[in-house]
Amino acid sequence: MAKEKAVRLLDVARRAGVGVGTASRVLNNESSVSEERRRRVLKAIEELDYRPNAIARSLKVSRTKTLGVIIPDVSNEFYSEIVRGAEDAARGEHYNILLCSTDGRSEKEGHAVAMLSEKLVDGIIMLSYDLSGELLSSLHEADIPVALISTLLEEDAFITVNISNLEASQQAVEYLLGLGHRRIAMIAGPEHDRDGGENRLSGYRAALEGSGIGYDPLLVERSGGYTYEMGCRCMSRLLERDTGLTAVFAASDHLAMGCIRALWDQGLRVPEDVSVMGFDNLSITNYAVPPVTTVDQPRYEMGRLSAEKICQILDGQTVEERHFVLAHSIVHRSSTAAPPAQ
Repeated sequence: MAKEKAVRLLDVARRAGVGVGTASRVLNNESSVSEERRRRVLKAIEELDYRPNAIARSLKVSRTKTLGVIIPDVSNEFYSEIVRGAEDAARGEHYNILLCSTDGRSEKEGHAVAMLSEKLVDGIIMLSYDLSGELLSSLHEADIPVALISTLLEEDAFITVNISNLEASQQAVEYLLGLGHRRIAMIAGPEHDRDGGENRLSGYRAALEGSGIGYDPLLVERSGGYTYEMGCRCMSRLLERDTGLTAVFAASDHLAMGCIRALWDQGLRVPEDVSVMGFDNLSITNYAVPPVTTVDQPRYEMGRLSAEKICQILDGQTVEERHFVLAHSIVHRSSTAAPPAQ
């Protein structure tokens, strides 16, 4: 006979239509819950015959010394370097890391926030392309310190750590313009990514218009993500248009690598025929042939700073500055050169 599945606090919260943090506060008999929500939670507890885990509740009274980290893809070097920075900082304060990978899907993000809240972590570090209102509510309900990396949000309830994607993209395209390129294409990120997608595209456009070059939509390809395969497909579509492009700025290094492969398949050389520039400074860009010019994001520092600020809050320190914009830089390699002579 199959063992009956234990009822979790998450199940109670869902039945009551509240966040896990609210359900937890009702269990702990805290006063900061409305009577209507308290009634719904108590009713759900009775209907589901929920029996709180005594060990977990005792941990909530003190600390679990654990930070939850939520990232879109555990296999992607961009995120793993952030996790390494967070883990090093957390370890220095005697905290552990509990890692969740969501594939960038909103339903998985919501489940991860709920699960971490139920596991009673002391704080959460999260990377998300686009935080839905429901997910924001869940983060508020968790009632623990939260740091958001590469996520556009100005709420002082959260710590945010970013670079200026608009300025970084603008400087990248200005670098290509400085080499003499005038027909510069862009493989842009997805529209739902307001920072890495929209702001990098805005920076591209600002650089062109600032140099007196009109924005040409035929030179822009929107990707559905930041993968090698999407870079290949977007570059192939750009080449089909016969736009006379001499350089391509890709919104990620994986897109740039796919772009180079598509050019190679068409018998075009990098940078002799077309210059290619990426974004993120992943290790693959240094090992590629040719090595790829790219925008460097201080990923380790992003993770380290996020964990450091959460630990300071948990230690009772006042963290007045809530929003951090870190410096980026352009790494010059041999995938970019002056355009071919006409």
